[in-house]
Amino acid sequence: MVETRQIDGRTVTFRHESGRGPALICVHGSADNHHVYDRLLDALPNRERYAINLPGRAGTDGPPLRTVAEMEAFLSRFLESEVKGDYLIVGHSLGGAVAIEHALSSPSEHLKGIVLLATGARLRVHPMILQLFEQVAKSGAAIPPLPPGLYEQGTDPELIAEASKHRELTPIETGGADWQAADSFDRMQDLAQIHAPTLIVAGTNDALTPAKYAEFMAAHVPDNELHIIDGAGHMAVMERVAELAGWMESFGS
Repeated sequence: MVETRQIDGRTVTFRHESGRGPALICVHGSADNHHVYDRLLDALPNRERYAINLPGRAGTDGPPLRTVAEMEAFLSRFLESEVKGDYLIVGHSLGGAVAIEHALSSPSEHLKGIVLLATGARLRVHPMILQLFEQVAKSGAAIPPLPPGLYEQGTDPELIAEASKHRELTPIETGGADWQAADSFDRMQDLAQIHAPTLIVAGTNDALTPAKYAEFMAAHVPDNELHIIDGAGHMAVMERVAELAGWMESFGS
């Protein structure tokens, strides 16, 4: 169910269901919101699970945040306010950057691991994406088409339509700020300082965050488990739910 809280004067919305710990704290990617985790969290009915909305979307007050460090500070404040006991941070794409930042900047005895889905230690964004969001924000046009490689070939059109409808809860200006934050993120030199167990998942057909990003992280994070899903695209978080739920069910418990 979707819950609402006032945290430091800001209305914050998030999905939350009770269950056994450690709790899963899920952070979405650029231009997205908590709905990107709906199918995955439905497949983990026995776990305590949260999917948060970063500022500026889906009922969480803005303005949108401009850096991954600011997003991590928001996440840490949310954890302090809402989460009791042990937890895992699950991050998809930009959310994975927030998970990495949390493991590096705010380590806690309650952090039992991070799950990095379709992400990287550096998230350079193609200039055309940044320009497109800037132009659309100025013109007031509809949400632009998403980059190739987001979904795998043969994806159910109903899934894509559902995701597109949910993505309308994220304003264009917020999406643009997300992409800018992703573009400025770089923790490639710091991965050896991550001491939390780390589950890394990538798809072979992900054009946004290629599998080589995951392999680089696996080569530098001391305690990690790597899975490369053959044929998966950037949205494996929605399309490869069974595999992800299976790996996550035991990870960090």
